[in-house]
Amino acid sequence: MKYLLSLGSNIGDSFDNLKKAILKLEEKSIFIDDCSSVYASSPVDYLTQSDFLNMSLIADTDYDPVQLLEKLKEIEHEMGRVQTIEKGPRNIDLDIIFWENGAFESENLTIPHKAAANRLFVIFPTLEIIDNSEHFRNEKAFFHSILENEQSRFVGQKIEKLYPFKIERENYGWKNS
Repeated sequence: MKYLLSLGSNIGDSFDNLKKAILKLEEKSIFIDDCSSVYASSPVDYLTQSDFLNMSLIADTDYDPVQLLEKLKEIEHEMGRVQTIEKGPRNIDLDIIFWENGAFESENLTIPHKAAANRLFVIFPTLEIIDNSEHFRNEKAFFHSILENEQSRFVGQKIEKLYPFKIERENYGWKNS
């Protein structure tokens, strides 16, 4: 199954945290089809913290949404994530934004992610990789519509595309490796 994942970090070496998280995804049979560039973004909600590095991935796995969420939480735990303030600083944050089968709801998970449409740090990296993808067409149209018609929801948010993301150790099957 295909999923769109969002990654973020603003504690420690954020770039290294993103790389480590991707390696851990692969170790847990969550394979990367494509990844966005790395973006720097201002915090949202809890504003008195450092800027984040963010990126999006298209992942392929046999896990259902609940199983995938469990694996993402395992990775966050293995990487030492400690939540002291809700929406506060974190060394790694892994979220499921979309999945190829549309909507999903359980006690601990809602897909599409409830806040994704209000976060430039999700929208920009996501559009970078789904604009040319055969997956997530409805979601792409939705994000484009929001950017064109509802800019007021992004007041105060800043985002900057920094650089393409590559891991030189292996070819992960990414389209542009």
